[in-house]
Amino acid sequence: MSYVLLLRAVNLGPRNKLAMKDLKALLEDLGHGDVQTFLNSGNATFTSSSRSVTRLATAIEDGLRERLGLDVRACVRRDTDLQKALDELPALDGYLVVNVLFDRPPAAALQQVLETDWSPEVVVGNDQVLYLAFGPAGVQSSKLTNARLEKLLGVGCTARTPATLRKLLA
Repeated sequence: MSYVLLLRAVNLGPRNKLAMKDLKALLEDLGHGDVQTFLNSGNATFTSSSRSVTRLATAIEDGLRERLGLDVRACVRRDTDLQKALDELPALDGYLVVNVLFDRPPAAALQQVLETDWSPEVVVGNDQVLYLAFGPAGVQSSKLTNARLEKLLGVGCTARTPATLRKLLA
């Protein structure tokens, strides 16, 4: 099966530095094939005989911690699941990101996030992804940070632009 790896918060500043050659070597050492990394972002694609995205993510997180001293979250999704998220991309105004959820959030927490008026931002989605459209002030001034969404939902998440996801799936 083909998978996409999205690492949370690597190479965003002085913390959590990760060379893509090290990520590629780790994925290959874990037995994955056709490994490709993208930019300096912690994004990668690979193939694996495993069918459990949870087991794959845990093994990658463990490998990053043990081999490279990085304590970061790993989100692994089947390429078909991310393609479905792109196929369902809503027509929203503003700067759009896709927040991929690491796990399914409790239904009540998800409902509360989706029903809250986040103006000028807009949030729509489901228990796999949230689509966030940021208003004129942009992402930097938004109250919808990954950390806040994670706290409200009780699950990890990581954001990517639709263009980045398309490149990963190309």
